[in-house]
Amino acid sequence: MENDQESFDFSSIGDVWLELRAELGNRFVPFSELLALELGSILPVGRATGENVDLYAGDVRLGSGEILIVDSTLAVRLADLNDGEAEDKARSQQA
Repeated sequence: MENDQESFDFSSIGDVWLELRAELGNRFVPFSELLALELGSILPVGRATGENVDLYAGDVRLGSGEILIVDSTLAVRLADLNDGEAEDKARSQQA
């Protein structure tokens, strides 16, 4: 199939729920560092201030977004969407 999105009727799955996740960053730590954590501990996650967060549906990266505060609640504004073909090529080159 050349373009799956054009040939698939997405309305047939419109009621399916997906978990969306905004990932600020991650970090590996030794167990001893985990045990030493206490209230007020600071955990750097490797992202610069103002850098976009990654957006996921399940384990699939959809794109990135900007963190905002809307009515005293954290929110994410969509900044870009991934091109599925580009993502597939990048994954196959890493393998």
